[in-house]
Amino acid sequence: MNLKKTIIFIFISFMVTGCAVRTGLLVEVSDGTKPLMGEAVATVASGTFQVSNLEGYICNGSYNQWTQSPILKAKVSCSDGRYGEVIVMRTGPNLMNGSGEGVLNDGTKFRVLMGDMVHYRNTQGVWEKAK
Repeated sequence: MNLKKTIIFIFISFMVTGCAVRTGLLVEVSDGTKPLMGEAVATVASGTFQVSNLEGYICNGSYNQWTQSPILKAKVSCSDGRYGEVIVMRTGPNLMNGSGEGVLNDGTKFRVLMGDMVHYRNTQGVWEKAK
């Protein structure tokens, strides 16, 4: 009986901590800050993201990893004390790709590319037409 409980405990522990979905992020900031790169990670327990650049600038936040809505909003906090909000439109069968925009409390705007959209960074599209 002890062996059975141990196996169940190991299995549940693996399911809770071992399963994570990750997707890449690229953030371009309007104030000239070098682009930030990182990832969004969804687990059973949480949805978090963190991006940084080689200059040591870091931004992070959390989101509802359970939502199936293509529109995702999240709060952002950065290492220089600024904070703000981002909105992303997600696409694809698992909602792991997308793009969006955000603004920090000092008015600085930024653009977010997620998943496969990172590779289309310089492609003309909605961003250029909206200017």
